Amino acid sequence: MKQFLEAKRRITRYFLAGFMMVGLIIGLIFWTLTSLRQEAIQTHRHIANLHASTLEEHFSQILQHISLTIDRIPLLSNETPSEEVLSPVFLDLLHNAPYLRSLSLLNDEGVIVASSYAANIGKKVDLENFLPIPFGETPLLRIGVPWAGRDFENARSSTPQMPITSQQVSFIPLLKKVFFEKRLYYVIANINPDYLNNRYTTILPTQQGIASLWRIDGILLFSTDPQKDLGNSHYSAAHPARNEDFFAHINQQHAHSLLDVFRLAKFLPFIVEIQTNEANVIGYWDKERSKVLGITTLLIVLSGGLALVLIVRYYKENERQRTQLTYEKQFRVAMEATQTGLWTWNITIDRITWDPQCYYILGYSPNAFEPSWEKIVELTHPDDSKNMLLSIREQIMAHASFLIERRMKNAQNEWIWIQVRGKAIEFSNEHEPLLLTGVYINIDTQKKAEALHLSAVAFETQEAILITDAKERVVKVNEAFTRITGYSDHEIIGKTPRILKSGYHDKAFYELMWKALLEQGFWQGELWNRRKNGEIYAESLTITTIRDDKGKTTHFIANFNDITTHKVAQQQIQELAYYDPLTHLANRRLLEETLVETLQQSIEKKHFGALLFIDLDHFKELNDTFGHDAGDMLLLQTASRLKESIRESDLAARLGGDEFIVLLKNLGTQEGIAHHLAQSIAQKILSLLCKPYALAHGNYILGASIGFTLFSDDAHKDGATLIKEADLAMYNAKENGRNQICFYDVLLEKKSLHVKGNT
Repeated sequence: MKQFLEAKRRITRYFLAGFMMVGLIIGLIFWTLTSLRQEAIQTHRHIANLHASTLEEHFSQILQHISLTIDRIPLLSNETPSEEVLSPVFLDLLHNAPYLRSLSLLNDEGVIVASSYAANIGKKVDLENFLPIPFGETPLLRIGVPWAGRDFENARSSTPQMPITSQQVSFIPLLKKVFFEKRLYYVIANINPDYLNNRYTTILPTQQGIASLWRIDGILLFSTDPQKDLGNSHYSAAHPARNEDFFAHINQQHAHSLLDVFRLAKFLPFIVEIQTNEANVIGYWDKERSKVLGITTLLIVLSGGLALVLIVRYYKENERQRTQLTYEKQFRVAMEATQTGLWTWNITIDRITWDPQCYYILGYSPNAFEPSWEKIVELTHPDDSKNMLLSIREQIMAHASFLIERRMKNAQNEWIWIQVRGKAIEFSNEHEPLLLTGVYINIDTQKKAEALHLSAVAFETQEAILITDAKERVVKVNEAFTRITGYSDHEIIGKTPRILKSGYHDKAFYELMWKALLEQGFWQGELWNRRKNGEIYAESLTITTIRDDKGKTTHFIANFNDITTHKVAQQQIQELAYYDPLTHLANRRLLEETLVETLQQSIEKKHFGALLFIDLDHFKELNDTFGHDAGDMLLLQTASRLKESIRESDLAARLGGDEFIVLLKNLGTQEGIAHHLAQSIAQKILSLLCKPYALAHGNYILGASIGFTLFSDDAHKDGATLIKEADLAMYNAKENGRNQICFYDVLLEKKSLHVKGNT
């Protein structure tokens, strides 16, 4: 009877434990579902961030394109700020910019003097309400507030007190300085919000979310939300501006939905806002969660009941098998299978005991040494033993148990990872631990697997990686390397990186690279290499030398990215800024900068130089007779002949029309020799320019008038003075019958002044 009651009590305890476990599982399910809900919110927030990034990049590209378009206007109009010249230029530029409504030119008082929309002319625009506020003379693209109306003809600017409703036609003005013949003007480009609305609602439909563009000072520029008024300010009476930027304001002063995202543009003064409806995002999730929760709960309850039945059956079966296998044997088998050892530490008498399995884990025979605290510290890696005792004590005081991982030296002098778990089972009256017990668990295999996984993940990055041995033979590359170079791993492994060599760099370049690698163990720079298909590409490269414990080089690791697109863009910007678009000769800007440098060098080194002013004779007759296409073809051939006539150190430039400048540097320290060299080069140029030109209608011959002047260490002469002197000499050559060379001297200038005075 007593045994029956004892068995009944045990079964009751098992049932209670089973029900508690079911309750715990249900609680865990609730917690898991809640966590998944938060994960869904974070996923959609990430999507909102991607939308914000896409819109920020798109709007930034529009603004950058507009800025570059505005910079081209003086060049396209030949520096002539008149309505007749600029109107067709504006209309032509608008064909390639569907997001623009109009382009207008303003004088320095804000009055429109030319426009793609003629009705705008004469309207005055306030130039103050544009951001960013300019600092210095560098022209910046500045964003204004939205205006109500189709264009400036009949429009008003918005204010927070008088915003623009979504039903009203509106536009966003952009302002930038331009210079026509060194005189200040402004160009205003009006963005069409309808284009932005069509584009951004395609990317982010309004039923999924709202996209808005804010100026950095809190003015609403654009929104796909029809309920928002343009020109409104994000600041309110409750949250006024207090010496803070708008981005700090929206992040610190206002509470937004978790799914609302703000993104500040990298280089321009605007912010993108993405608002996503949280109810739409997770509504379906909540419905499905309820269904899953109900079904799961039912299954858990049924499983719990079945588990309790199995527990009872297991208890009975366990009683039957107890005679066959003792608990001690089962325990030992489990400890050996899991490489787990038992230990105790009696702190009162400072005695540590290990079971045989603790020794086996480290490769020692049982009782090979006395397991004292000092011995344990000796076997533990120095980096792990520093704060080991303090960590154990802190964990015990907080939780009565502890868990630490450390590296211990085995019998083969190898470091292996051991997980140490322990618990205090006796305490003093002051709650100080007296007796600890726990286990050692070998987790070295798990740690090595984690390290290999992390290494594999880190290796497959978007950046190309190439690893060679000490003899430069490739041993491993990643997918990014194959994508950039075209070589797969089986094509490159065993070879040297010289297979990528482009021939763009000389021997001295590679000698400096290897010197840095051998002396400093590191080199970083830009390199031109060749892909498998023969295409030349630019890369940003970092090479690191890997050495062993003895300092011997074992490997080299190269990381690089393809920067070809960036290099091409740099070259295009350089071409636009410093070279004539037709002839690709230097333009006036590059000529002026080169003149400043050349004059300074002449003063320092006392070298002579010369400036040649060249004007083609009767060029206008060619244009009038055969058209501008024939004139352009002749100018291209003229530029080619000028390049052929001069040295690499000299400079040929086109001032405009049929006027050219040739700058000759380093003509020696003797004036006579310099004059002779300049005269010889001018004669060579004149001979080449007088040869027939191959045009569409046949060969064409014309001459040229050349004037030149010398310069040396005269600090009173600047570039403008030299051009003027050479120009006077050129006009003297024309007056003397054209197709000849004339040298400038002081008497020539006095003669020119005398002729003007008589006139």
